[in-house]
Amino acid sequence: MRVLVVDDSALYRKILSEAVSCVSGTEVVAVSSGELALKRLNSETFDLVLLDIFMNEMNGPEVLEKIRRSHSQVSVVMVSGATGRDAAITIGCLANGAMDFIPKPASGSFEAGLEVLKSDIRKAITMARIHGLTALAESAKNPTQVAISAPPLNQPPMKRLQPPPFLDLLLIGVSTGGPRALADLIPLLSAKLPVPVLLVQHMPPVFTKSLAEQLDKSAGLSVKEAEDGYLPIPGDVLIAPGGFHLEVVRNDSGKLQTRLSSAPPVQSCRPSVDVLFQSAAACKLRGAVAVILTGMGCDGADGVASLKNSCPVWCIAQNQATCSVFGMPQAVVLRNLDDEILPLNEIAHRINKIFRV
Repeated sequence: MRVLVVDDSALYRKILSEAVSCVSGTEVVAVSSGELALKRLNSETFDLVLLDIFMNEMNGPEVLEKIRRSHSQVSVVMVSGATGRDAAITIGCLANGAMDFIPKPASGSFEAGLEVLKSDIRKAITMARIHGLTALAESAKNPTQVAISAPPLNQPPMKRLQPPPFLDLLLIGVSTGGPRALADLIPLLSAKLPVPVLLVQHMPPVFTKSLAEQLDKSAGLSVKEAEDGYLPIPGDVLIAPGGFHLEVVRNDSGKLQTRLSSAPPVQSCRPSVDVLFQSAAACKLRGAVAVILTGMGCDGADGVASLKNSCPVWCIAQNQATCSVFGMPQAVVLRNLDDEILPLNEIAHRINKIFRV
Protein backbone atom coordinates (compact mmCIF):
# COMPACT_ATOMS: atom_id res chain seq x y z
CA MET A 1 0.00 0.00 0.00
CA ARG A 2 1.43 3.36 -1.09
CA VAL A 3 0.12 6.22 1.03
CA LEU A 4 0.45 9.91 0.19
CA VAL A 5 0.33 12.30 3.17
CA VAL A 6 -0.65 15.88 2.28
CA ASP A 7 -0.31 18.49 5.04
CA ASP A 8 1.29 21.95 5.13
CA SER A 9 2.37 21.43 8.75
CA ALA A 10 5.80 19.82 9.03
CA LEU A 11 4.83 18.48 12.47
CA TYR A 12 1.71 16.72 11.21
CA ARG A 13 3.46 15.41 8.12
CA LYS A 14 5.94 13.76 10.47
CA ILE A 15 3.22 12.46 12.83
CA LEU A 16 1.06 11.06 10.04
CA SER A 17 4.02 9.53 8.20
CA GLU A 18 5.24 7.77 11.33
CA ALA A 19 1.73 6.50 12.08
CA VAL A 20 1.45 5.08 8.54
CA SER A 21 4.89 3.48 8.83
CA CYS A 22 3.69 1.56 11.89
CA VAL A 23 1.37 -0.45 9.62
CA SER A 24 3.15 -3.34 7.94
CA GLY A 25 3.15 -3.47 4.16
CA THR A 26 2.98 0.29 3.64
CA GLU A 27 5.16 2.86 1.91
CA VAL A 28 4.57 6.53 2.72
CA VAL A 29 5.37 9.73 0.81
CA ALA A 30 4.68 13.13 2.41
CA VAL A 31 4.22 16.47 0.62
CA SER A 32 3.47 19.97 1.89
CA SER A 33 0.83 21.21 -0.55
CA GLY A 34 -2.05 20.22 -2.76
CA GLU A 35 -0.11 21.21 -5.87
CA LEU A 36 2.74 18.85 -4.98
CA ALA A 37 0.24 16.10 -4.18
CA LEU A 38 -1.38 16.36 -7.60
CA LYS A 39 2.03 16.27 -9.31
CA ARG A 40 2.97 13.09 -7.44
CA LEU A 41 -0.40 11.51 -8.27
CA ASN A 42 0.14 12.30 -11.96
CA SER A 43 3.53 10.58 -12.00
CA GLU A 44 3.21 7.77 -9.43
CA THR A 45 0.67 5.22 -8.20
CA PHE A 46 -0.87 5.61 -4.74
CA ASP A 47 -3.61 3.62 -3.02
CA LEU A 48 -4.54 6.11 -0.29
CA VAL A 49 -4.26 9.87 0.24
CA LEU A 50 -4.38 11.34 3.76
CA LEU A 51 -5.46 14.91 3.02
CA ASP A 52 -5.44 17.86 5.43
CA ILE A 53 -8.53 20.08 5.39
CA PHE A 54 -6.89 23.50 5.76
CA MET A 55 -3.81 24.30 3.67
CA ASN A 56 -2.38 27.42 2.05
CA GLU A 57 -3.00 28.16 -1.65
CA MET A 58 -5.12 25.05 -2.36
CA ASN A 59 -7.18 23.68 0.52
CA GLY A 60 -8.26 20.09 1.14
CA PRO A 61 -11.72 20.26 -0.49
CA GLU A 62 -10.20 21.75 -3.65
CA VAL A 63 -7.55 19.04 -3.81
CA LEU A 64 -10.20 16.38 -3.19
CA GLU A 65 -12.26 17.64 -6.13
CA LYS A 66 -9.26 17.40 -8.47
CA ILE A 67 -8.33 13.92 -7.18
CA ARG A 68 -11.86 12.64 -7.66
CA ARG A 69 -11.92 14.04 -11.20
CA SER A 70 -8.53 12.71 -12.36
CA HIS A 71 -7.66 9.84 -9.97
CA SER A 72 -11.00 8.36 -8.98
CA GLN A 73 -9.46 4.97 -8.15
CA VAL A 74 -7.47 6.47 -5.24
CA SER A 75 -9.09 6.39 -1.78
CA VAL A 76 -9.02 9.76 0.03
CA VAL A 77 -9.30 10.15 3.80
CA MET A 78 -9.57 13.69 5.18
CA VAL A 79 -7.53 14.72 8.22
CA SER A 80 -9.55 17.18 10.26
CA GLY A 81 -9.63 19.13 13.48
CA ALA A 82 -12.61 18.74 15.80
CA THR A 83 -14.07 22.25 15.74
CA GLY A 84 -17.54 22.96 14.39
CA ARG A 85 -16.07 24.66 11.32
CA ASP A 86 -13.75 21.73 10.62
CA ALA A 87 -16.60 19.27 11.06
CA ALA A 88 -18.89 21.10 8.63
CA ILE A 89 -16.20 21.16 5.93
CA THR A 90 -15.32 17.51 6.59
CA ILE A 91 -18.95 16.40 6.18
CA GLY A 92 -19.01 18.25 2.86
CA CYS A 93 -15.87 16.39 1.75
CA LEU A 94 -17.41 13.05 2.72
CA ALA A 95 -20.51 13.88 0.69
CA ASN A 96 -18.24 14.76 -2.26
CA GLY A 97 -16.33 11.52 -2.44
CA ALA A 98 -13.87 11.25 0.46
CA MET A 99 -13.96 7.71 1.83
CA ASP A 100 -13.66 8.70 5.49
CA PHE A 101 -11.97 11.16 7.85
CA ILE A 102 -9.49 11.05 10.72
CA PRO A 103 -9.58 13.60 13.56
CA LYS A 104 -6.25 15.18 14.47
CA PRO A 105 -5.02 14.50 18.02
CA ALA A 106 -6.31 16.99 20.59
CA SER A 107 -3.52 19.18 21.98
CA GLY A 108 -4.67 18.62 25.58
CA SER A 109 -3.97 14.87 25.51
CA PHE A 110 -1.54 14.53 22.65
CA GLU A 111 -0.01 11.16 23.52
CA ALA A 112 -3.40 9.49 23.97
CA GLY A 113 -4.60 11.19 20.82
CA LEU A 114 -1.60 9.88 18.92
CA GLU A 115 -2.50 6.28 19.78
CA VAL A 116 -6.05 6.90 18.57
CA LEU A 117 -4.62 8.43 15.39
CA LYS A 118 -2.52 5.33 14.74
CA SER A 119 -5.59 3.14 15.21
CA ASP A 120 -7.61 5.34 12.84
CA ILE A 121 -4.89 5.16 10.21
CA ARG A 122 -4.75 1.36 10.45
CA LYS A 123 -8.51 1.30 9.81
CA ALA A 124 -8.15 3.71 6.89
CA ILE A 125 -5.47 1.53 5.30
CA THR A 126 -7.64 -1.55 5.78
CA MET A 127 -10.56 0.21 4.12
CA ALA A 128 -8.36 1.33 1.21
CA ARG A 129 -7.17 -2.25 0.75
CA ILE A 130 -10.77 -3.49 0.68
CA HIS A 131 -11.66 -0.73 -1.78
CA GLY A 132 -8.79 -1.75 -4.04
CA LEU A 133 -9.72 -5.44 -3.95
CA THR A 134 -13.34 -4.63 -4.69
CA ALA A 135 -12.32 -2.48 -7.66
CA LEU A 136 -10.23 -5.36 -9.00
CA ALA A 137 -13.13 -7.76 -8.65
CA GLU A 138 -15.50 -5.35 -10.37
CA SER A 139 -13.07 -4.93 -13.25
CA ALA A 140 -13.06 -8.72 -13.55
CA LYS A 141 -16.90 -8.65 -13.75
CA ASN A 142 -17.16 -10.77 -10.59
CA PRO A 143 -17.76 -8.32 -7.72
CA THR A 144 -19.06 -10.95 -5.30
CA GLN A 145 -15.85 -12.94 -5.31
CA VAL A 146 -14.01 -10.60 -2.93
CA ALA A 147 -16.74 -9.68 -0.50
CA ILE A 148 -18.92 -12.76 -0.10
CA SER A 149 -16.94 -15.83 0.82
CA ALA A 150 -18.68 -17.31 3.87
CA PRO A 151 -21.82 -19.45 3.68
CA PRO A 152 -25.10 -18.39 5.32
CA LEU A 153 -26.25 -19.93 8.57
CA ASN A 154 -27.48 -23.54 8.46
CA GLN A 155 -30.98 -22.56 9.57
CA PRO A 156 -31.64 -19.07 8.19
CA PRO A 157 -34.84 -17.24 9.11
CA MET A 158 -37.77 -17.48 6.74
CA LYS A 159 -37.88 -14.73 4.14
CA ARG A 160 -40.95 -12.49 4.16
CA LEU A 161 -42.92 -12.32 0.93
CA GLN A 162 -43.72 -8.63 1.38
CA PRO A 163 -43.21 -5.80 3.89
CA PRO A 164 -45.41 -5.90 7.01
CA PRO A 165 -48.66 -3.91 6.72
CA PHE A 166 -48.29 -2.00 10.02
CA LEU A 167 -45.05 -0.13 10.65
CA ASP A 168 -43.88 2.01 13.57
CA LEU A 169 -40.27 2.93 12.74
CA LEU A 170 -37.68 3.30 10.00
CA LEU A 171 -34.24 2.34 11.36
CA ILE A 172 -31.00 3.06 9.48
CA GLY A 173 -27.43 1.97 10.24
CA VAL A 174 -24.38 3.20 8.33
CA SER A 175 -20.65 3.75 8.76
CA THR A 176 -17.82 4.27 6.26
CA GLY A 177 -19.10 6.18 3.24
CA GLY A 178 -22.21 7.12 5.17
CA PRO A 179 -22.33 10.90 4.72
CA ARG A 180 -22.24 10.53 0.96
CA ALA A 181 -24.84 7.73 1.02
CA LEU A 182 -27.10 9.71 3.36
CA ALA A 183 -26.76 12.83 1.20
CA ASP A 184 -28.21 10.76 -1.65
CA LEU A 185 -30.83 8.94 0.42
CA ILE A 186 -32.36 11.29 3.00
CA PRO A 187 -33.42 14.13 0.63
CA LEU A 188 -35.36 11.60 -1.47
CA LEU A 189 -37.45 10.33 1.45
CA SER A 190 -40.98 11.67 1.29
CA ALA A 191 -41.88 14.50 3.68
CA LYS A 192 -45.10 12.54 4.28
CA LEU A 193 -43.29 9.56 5.81
CA PRO A 194 -45.73 8.37 8.51
CA VAL A 195 -43.10 7.15 11.02
CA PRO A 196 -40.01 8.57 12.73
CA VAL A 197 -36.56 7.72 11.36
CA LEU A 198 -33.85 6.73 13.85
CA LEU A 199 -30.34 6.64 12.41
CA VAL A 200 -26.88 5.59 13.59
CA GLN A 201 -23.86 6.85 11.68
CA HIS A 202 -20.51 5.87 13.18
CA MET A 203 -18.98 9.27 13.84
CA PRO A 204 -17.43 11.14 16.80
CA PRO A 205 -18.95 14.13 18.66
CA VAL A 206 -19.31 17.45 16.81
CA PHE A 207 -19.32 15.72 13.42
CA THR A 208 -22.77 14.17 13.89
CA LYS A 209 -24.21 17.63 14.61
CA SER A 210 -22.70 18.99 11.39
CA LEU A 211 -24.00 15.97 9.50
CA ALA A 212 -27.53 16.56 10.81
CA GLU A 213 -27.39 20.27 9.95
CA GLN A 214 -26.24 19.63 6.39
CA LEU A 215 -28.81 16.91 5.75
CA ASP A 216 -31.57 19.07 7.21
CA LYS A 217 -30.90 21.76 4.58
CA SER A 218 -31.63 19.40 1.70
CA ALA A 219 -34.34 17.13 3.19
CA GLY A 220 -38.11 17.48 3.33
CA LEU A 221 -37.95 15.80 6.74
CA SER A 222 -36.61 17.40 9.93
CA VAL A 223 -33.06 16.09 10.52
CA LYS A 224 -31.42 16.69 13.90
CA GLU A 225 -29.26 15.07 16.54
CA ALA A 226 -31.26 12.92 18.91
CA GLU A 227 -31.80 14.22 22.45
CA ASP A 228 -32.42 12.21 25.59
CA GLY A 229 -36.09 11.82 26.48
CA TYR A 230 -37.45 13.08 23.16
CA LEU A 231 -40.76 11.74 21.80
CA PRO A 232 -40.13 11.13 18.09
CA ILE A 233 -42.91 11.96 15.64
CA PRO A 234 -43.47 11.27 11.94
CA GLY A 235 -41.21 13.53 9.90
CA ASP A 236 -38.32 13.33 12.36
CA VAL A 237 -34.93 11.98 11.34
CA LEU A 238 -32.96 11.57 14.56
CA ILE A 239 -29.21 10.93 14.30
CA ALA A 240 -27.39 9.34 17.23
CA PRO A 241 -24.96 11.93 18.65
CA GLY A 242 -21.30 10.98 18.51
CA GLY A 243 -20.07 9.40 21.73
CA PHE A 244 -23.53 8.18 22.83
CA HIS A 245 -25.63 5.12 22.08
CA LEU A 246 -29.11 5.97 20.85
CA GLU A 247 -31.91 3.76 22.17
CA VAL A 248 -35.68 3.82 21.79
CA VAL A 249 -37.88 2.75 24.71
CA ARG A 250 -41.52 2.76 25.76
CA ASN A 251 -42.27 5.40 28.40
CA ASP A 252 -44.87 5.07 31.16
CA SER A 253 -47.58 6.16 28.71
CA GLY A 254 -46.54 3.52 26.20
CA LYS A 255 -45.13 6.07 23.74
CA LEU A 256 -41.80 5.64 22.00
CA GLN A 257 -39.09 7.78 23.55
CA THR A 258 -35.38 8.26 22.88
CA ARG A 259 -32.69 7.49 25.43
CA LEU A 260 -29.00 8.35 25.19
CA SER A 261 -26.47 6.11 26.90
CA SER A 262 -22.73 6.27 27.55
CA ALA A 263 -22.55 2.50 28.07
CA PRO A 264 -19.41 0.79 26.71
CA PRO A 265 -18.94 0.58 22.93
CA VAL A 266 -20.50 -2.36 21.08
CA GLN A 267 -18.67 -3.72 18.02
CA SER A 268 -16.05 -1.09 18.98
CA CYS A 269 -18.67 1.58 18.25
CA ARG A 270 -20.53 4.18 20.26
CA PRO A 271 -23.03 4.92 18.84
CA SER A 272 -23.76 1.36 17.77
CA VAL A 273 -26.35 0.21 15.24
CA ASP A 274 -26.87 -3.01 17.22
CA VAL A 275 -27.75 -1.06 20.37
CA LEU A 276 -30.39 1.01 18.57
CA PHE A 277 -31.93 -1.95 16.75
CA GLN A 278 -31.92 -4.19 19.84
CA SER A 279 -33.61 -1.49 21.91
CA ALA A 280 -36.30 -1.21 19.23
CA ALA A 281 -36.72 -4.98 19.35
CA ALA A 282 -37.72 -4.67 23.01
CA CYS A 283 -40.47 -2.13 22.25
CA LYS A 284 -43.06 -4.61 20.94
CA LEU A 285 -43.40 -2.82 17.62
CA ARG A 286 -46.14 -3.71 15.15
CA GLY A 287 -43.45 -3.69 12.47
CA ALA A 288 -40.36 -1.85 11.26
CA VAL A 289 -38.16 -1.27 8.24
CA ALA A 290 -34.42 -1.71 8.85
CA VAL A 291 -31.86 -0.38 6.37
CA ILE A 292 -28.17 -1.30 6.50
CA LEU A 293 -25.96 0.90 4.37
CA THR A 294 -22.26 1.04 3.53
CA GLY A 295 -19.77 0.45 6.36
CA MET A 296 -16.86 -1.62 7.57
CA GLY A 297 -17.40 -4.36 10.14
CA CYS A 298 -20.61 -6.15 11.11
CA ASP A 299 -22.42 -3.68 13.37
CA GLY A 300 -26.16 -3.98 12.71
CA ALA A 301 -26.41 -7.69 11.90
CA ASP A 302 -27.14 -8.74 15.50
CA GLY A 303 -29.61 -5.88 15.76
CA VAL A 304 -31.50 -6.95 12.64
CA ALA A 305 -31.60 -10.52 13.99
CA SER A 306 -33.08 -9.27 17.29
CA LEU A 307 -35.69 -7.23 15.43
CA LYS A 308 -36.70 -10.18 13.28
CA ASN A 309 -37.11 -12.34 16.39
CA SER A 310 -39.41 -9.78 18.02
CA CYS A 311 -41.66 -8.27 15.33
CA PRO A 312 -42.37 -8.20 11.58
CA VAL A 313 -39.38 -6.51 9.90
CA TRP A 314 -38.40 -5.74 6.33
CA CYS A 315 -34.63 -5.39 5.94
CA ILE A 316 -32.99 -3.60 3.02
CA ALA A 317 -29.24 -4.00 2.49
CA GLN A 318 -27.27 -1.73 0.18
CA ASN A 319 -25.64 -3.67 -2.65
CA GLN A 320 -21.89 -4.07 -2.97
CA ALA A 321 -21.48 -2.10 -6.18
CA THR A 322 -22.71 1.13 -4.57
CA CYS A 323 -21.04 0.68 -1.14
CA SER A 324 -17.78 2.34 -0.16
CA VAL A 325 -17.24 -0.74 2.01
CA PHE A 326 -19.58 -3.74 1.83
CA GLY A 327 -18.87 -4.97 5.38
CA MET A 328 -22.06 -4.11 7.28
CA PRO A 329 -24.51 -5.02 4.49
CA GLN A 330 -22.48 -8.16 3.78
CA ALA A 331 -22.81 -9.26 7.43
CA VAL A 332 -26.60 -9.03 7.09
CA VAL A 333 -26.62 -10.85 3.74
CA LEU A 334 -24.40 -13.69 4.95
CA ARG A 335 -26.81 -14.35 7.81
CA ASN A 336 -29.74 -14.33 5.40
CA LEU A 337 -31.33 -11.44 7.28
CA ASP A 338 -31.90 -9.26 4.23
CA ASP A 339 -35.26 -9.12 2.44
CA GLU A 340 -33.93 -6.99 -0.42
CA ILE A 341 -30.49 -6.00 -1.70
CA LEU A 342 -30.71 -2.70 -3.57
CA PRO A 343 -28.38 -0.13 -5.11
CA LEU A 344 -28.27 3.12 -3.17
CA ASN A 345 -30.20 5.09 -5.80
CA GLU A 346 -33.22 2.78 -5.45
CA ILE A 347 -33.48 2.60 -1.67
CA ALA A 348 -35.34 5.87 -0.98
CA HIS A 349 -37.92 5.11 -3.69
CA ARG A 350 -38.44 1.65 -2.23
CA ILE A 351 -38.87 3.03 1.29
CA ASN A 352 -41.45 5.56 0.06
CA LYS A 353 -43.31 2.76 -1.70
CA ILE A 354 -43.29 0.56 1.40
CA PHE A 355 -44.79 3.38 3.44
CA ARG A 356 -47.21 4.27 0.59
CA VAL A 357 -46.09 7.89 0.27
